[in-house]
Amino acid sequence: MEAINIISEYTRVKEELYEILSAYKVSSVDELLNKIKSGELPEHPTYEDYLEAKSLYEDLKELRKKLYEVLERL
Repeated sequence: MEAINIISEYTRVKEELYEILSAYKVSSVDELLNKIKSGELPEHPTYEDYLEAKSLYEDLKELRKKLYEVLERL
């Protein structure tokens, strides 16, 4: 059951991240930041979206780690 909950949360977070990245037509958090730095995208409100995307990406990494830990116990 724990694995299912983690997968469900992972899917939700990944969808949120995808929404932000696709809004700016980028494929990664780093690409979004680079476009802000280069002036290709406006700093506001894009930087706030970048921070949210970065947080979501970190959440995905943590959820992936938790899932591996749960699967190792099976």
